Amino acid sequence: MDINDIKKKRLLYDKSEDIYFSTYNILLLLNYLGCVNEDKAFRDYRKLTFLIPIISDEVLNTIFIDYYRGKSEINKNIRRRLNKIYNGGMENISFIRYILLILEENGFIKLIGQENKVNLYLCQQSNLKNFLEDTIFADEIRCINNIKSNNYQIAKVSYSTFINNLFKVNGVSVWEE
Repeated sequence: MDINDIKKKRLLYDKSEDIYFSTYNILLLLNYLGCVNEDKAFRDYRKLTFLIPIISDEVLNTIFIDYYRGKSEINKNIRRRLNKIYNGGMENISFIRYILLILEENGFIKLIGQENKVNLYLCQQSNLKNFLEDTIFADEIRCINNIKSNNYQIAKVSYSTFINNLFKVNGVSVWEE
């Protein structure tokens, strides 16, 4: 295999379709946001599809911190990135739902169905503790902690509030109300 084949494969790789990438990011989010019982459940799993790219990319994390709730004046490059997060997230909702069903079936999370949303929390497991504290996830953990330190309460806000605070307020066209 020559260098051009390697470059081509790298171009074809899409992290948003990687089940392992999405799984460990979901587990990290639930753990570091403190979603570990029904009272502290992550409200509406659909937000996960937007948060995964935000915690796995330092630039997107900074954009989130700077532009959530319309904190800063937006330019067209930032709006383009937010559009990409929104559109990619909308495409991945069913993929995330699939992963969550697998995680629940294997006892890692608990899903709680309510009227128009599904909340979730991380089940405490001793074998998961070492995994979640591995230094390989230091960048993702730092990004989650950046979000937490800004008191955005993203685990508790409703899906529509989250969409409004990140996308609508910054001029991104959304598909739903």
